[in-house]
Amino acid sequence: MITFRHYRKIRNVSAKRRQRGVALIAALLVLVLLAAITAGMIILSTTETSISANFRDEQTAFFAAKAGIEEVRDRLRTGPTSPATLRAAGVLPTTFVGTPSSVLYILNPAPGEVVAPWNGGGNNYPDDEICKETTTVPCTVNVMTGRSMPTGAGWYNSTNANGAYAAAPVLPWKWARITLKQNNSISQYSTNGNNLSALAVCWNGTNEYADPLYTPATGCTAPNLPVYVLTALAVTPSGTRRMVQTELAEDKFPFTSPAALTLPGTSGTDAVSGGSSSQWGSDGTDHPGCGVATVGAPVHGIGVGDGSAGPPLSGDVGNVINNLKRPNNITGSGGTPDVANLGPTGLNMLPQNLSSVSQLQTLVSMVKTDVTQPVLNCPTSSGGCSGLSNPGALGNEQIIYVNGDLTLTGNTVGYGILVVTGTLTMKGSTGWNGIVLVVGKGNLQTDGTVGYNGAVVVASTVDASGNPLPPSGPSGSITLGVNGGGGAKGGINYSSGCINMANNLSTFHVVAIRELMN
Repeated sequence: MITFRHYRKIRNVSAKRRQRGVALIAALLVLVLLAAITAGMIILSTTETSISANFRDEQTAFFAAKAGIEEVRDRLRTGPTSPATLRAAGVLPTTFVGTPSSVLYILNPAPGEVVAPWNGGGNNYPDDEICKETTTVPCTVNVMTGRSMPTGAGWYNSTNANGAYAAAPVLPWKWARITLKQNNSISQYSTNGNNLSALAVCWNGTNEYADPLYTPATGCTAPNLPVYVLTALAVTPSGTRRMVQTELAEDKFPFTSPAALTLPGTSGTDAVSGGSSSQWGSDGTDHPGCGVATVGAPVHGIGVGDGSAGPPLSGDVGNVINNLKRPNNITGSGGTPDVANLGPTGLNMLPQNLSSVSQLQTLVSMVKTDVTQPVLNCPTSSGGCSGLSNPGALGNEQIIYVNGDLTLTGNTVGYGILVVTGTLTMKGSTGWNGIVLVVGKGNLQTDGTVGYNGAVVVASTVDASGNPLPPSGPSGSITLGVNGGGGAKGGINYSSGCINMANNLSTFHVVAIRELMN
């Protein structure tokens, strides 16, 4: 007979038997859950790693393409540099795409790789973009990709990337293409109300325009310069492709000179002295120079910012004439002595970029952004700088910016643009061909034997304590000292040829940049 107590015992045993394995099942479920979480974390981590790798690859390709752009932009510079510039090599396009040698490719293959962008029939990084931009290049549709690819020969030249720019490892840009920009090929410019595609696009120093007078022999309407389109393709080892395109224009310096020597200072306060030799002077007659034999109209021998030339002599005109020991050596378009007031209006108007402190600062800042060698920091407290490592030469003009004082002695003769914000001291048989801007402290000390061909500007944008003058006001008083006896080559000779040589800067700036969907 089963009693109640026996029944409860039997039931408890049965319950325990039914509960056997629950812990194992729970443990398995927990393990499965942990495995799922771990797998999810691995998947997320792998995805993040892939995203990061793809992003890094995309960025590598993009900046590699820009590196190709920058190498070619540097090789567009003028002057005999190492490596040789593309202009010096005579391979820059001068005609529209589709004509002989109208496209230049710069190739950058990896070791053992073939890069032939003009050949759409192979897997060698063909330039399918050019077929979208023009119909003058022979193109065929690639049956594998469905894209139009260039074919044929005669319409392109090619050269290799230069080892002087090589990184380690070599950046994966494959080619860069240079073409002359043609109206309506990428953007359209109006000419006399008519949109004409058969025109070259040129740069006038401010904007692009379609030039109806462009010819391969003469170039753009002088003094304007052509605009080039530069396209670069980069492909990483994993196959990521990026294509960047820029429009490049040669920099121009917006400088015109109203006088051989311009002193745009405040009335009657300029400290001008010297010039005792009968050989030293400032001549506004246009002199041949810097490879240019032709001459133009004369300018003033010395131009000042205010005052009047009539008797009694007043302001800066009287101050300059009364302090020069040989005023009759100041010649030019205004008689003898030719010291002229350059007022804000009229025939003798002071150019706008010399008319105020802010305009002068903008002018020299523009030079600073286009220097061809590092800016020289030469504070007065450290004695300034002596000499220049590379003052330039004809055909290799330099743009030099000196933040502080500079002293040149010996036989140093420079070419290009020289900016000195402190005191410029030139002694001995030194000289400069081009443009000299002593803007800042406004202090020029020069020997009578020093010769300048082009134009010189001396202006002050700071007071005696070095504090900036009011931006909208005229420049302050300057100091000009001419020492020594002088010689046959001493003095300042206006030369439009040397000014134009300096105005055509050696650098190219980016007018526009875009990434192409390739």
